[in-house]
Formats: sequence, structure tokens, C-alpha cells
Amino acid sequence: MNIFKKIFGNKPKENTDNFEFKKYNKEEYKTFTDLFELSAGISFDKQVIFGELIGEKPWNLDMNTGKISFENLEFPIQIIGSLSFNDNSWLWGWANIQSGIPENLLIQSNKLKEIGEQKGISELIDSSFIVDNGFEHKIGMLACGLFNSKSYYCANYGQGTLVVTIDDEKIPNIDKDKIEKILFNFPKLISGIELNHRKTFKNYLIDYGFELKISETKIEGLKAGKIIVAEFDELDKLKSLNGNIEK
Repeated sequence: MNIFKKIFGNKPKENTDNFEFKKYNKEEYKTFTDLFELSAGISFDKQVIFGELIGEKPWNLDMNTGKISFENLEFPIQIIGSLSFNDNSWLWGWANIQSGIPENLLIQSNKLKEIGEQKGISELIDSSFIVDNGFEHKIGMLACGLFNSKSYYCANYGQGTLVVTIDDEKIPNIDKDKIEKILFNFPKLISGIELNHRKTFKNYLIDYGFELKISETKIEGLKAGKIIVAEFDELDKLKSLNGNIEK
């Protein structure tokens, strides 16, 4: 699915004077896309884990209890917003007054609006707007990363889909020592969503606790003696991804 505009054109280069591995912090976000790319990698990993847990079980949501269930599995939720299939419009949970969503289920949705007002990010402020295909997953992954939720879920109800985040100890944590999953999951992520590969990969490795060595064409990550190397072209698209992870 193509849910991002391509990031082309001139841009300032990263400082590439560093030739040693060192810890990096994530950069401050200024735009909606920046915010998504901060945690797209780690959110994708969480989604893989949650998908393995629930399998193909049907969902049922009870707003009175604030929980979503998949047969015998039940989880508390936060309601982020909804996508209408009729006109492909997004409606934030905080703006969906007619549905009578309890306020305690809108804490994260309201927080996103607050962030939008602070940062001047229109996508977080506008109550409803037309979106590209796959926008619901973009929002889910953004919220999952920002609030450090265990997962998100897109609950398809026929005429649209409701996006919720989920937190529960029944959902396994990411094992950040199994760094081989990066070699498998990152290519899957970028094949489904159009984003800046280089920026997203850098943030992904930071989330896993890697030390980084960065040049104009390459990002190398070092953790516990294991190395992952990604090469990028002039448009920041991934060219190759390899790892020396045997130890």
C-alpha cells in the first residue's frame, strides 16, 4: 500500500564525520511524517507479535467495558479514530461526538490533538479529512510508538475500520536480543509502506539499543558484538541489508 509521498529532492546531509560506533538519540519531530518514522520499525515488530497471538480470531468490542476481545483473549483499549470506507475519510476519536465514546477511552486521541496544537501539525488538529489508502495503519503505528503501547488493531466493521491501541501483559514484549528479526522485518515494513528508509532504519536501531556508525551511504549498528549493515542510495532507499549476528 502506498501511504506516503516519496521523499525526494534536496535535503541537508547528516553529519558523517563519525567513523566510530556511538549512541544516538532520536531527532525532534516537526511533521506528521517525522512522528510516524520515529517508531515505524518498532511498531511493526509489535504488530507481528500481536498478529501471532490473536491469529484469525474474530473481534468484538465493548465500549462500556473499554475492551476488545478475540474469543478467549480480552484486552483494554484506547480509541484513536476511525476510517470510513465510503469516502476514505479519517475521523479522530476526540471529534466523534455522535458515537458517545467514553472519555476514558479517548485519552490518547486527545493527547494527539494536544501534540498537534503544540507542534502545528495539521493532521493531528483537523477533526476529519480525506486520506490515502492504508492511512489507518500509519495512524495505528504512530500511536503505538508514541504511547509505547503493546500493539494497535484496525477493527473492520464493514463500512469502515476503528483504530485502537492495546496494552496488556498477555501480549509478549519484544525480545531486543533477537536482532536477527530486524533483517527479516525491516524489508517487510518498507515493502508495504512508503517512507524514508534511512531515517526509519536509524530510529529502528536506536529503539533496539544499537550503537551506530553513520556515513553518507551506510548505517551500521553494533550490539553485543553483533553488527547489522544497511546501505542506501541517493534517495535514501534501501539497497542492501546484511548482518554478522552469529556470536
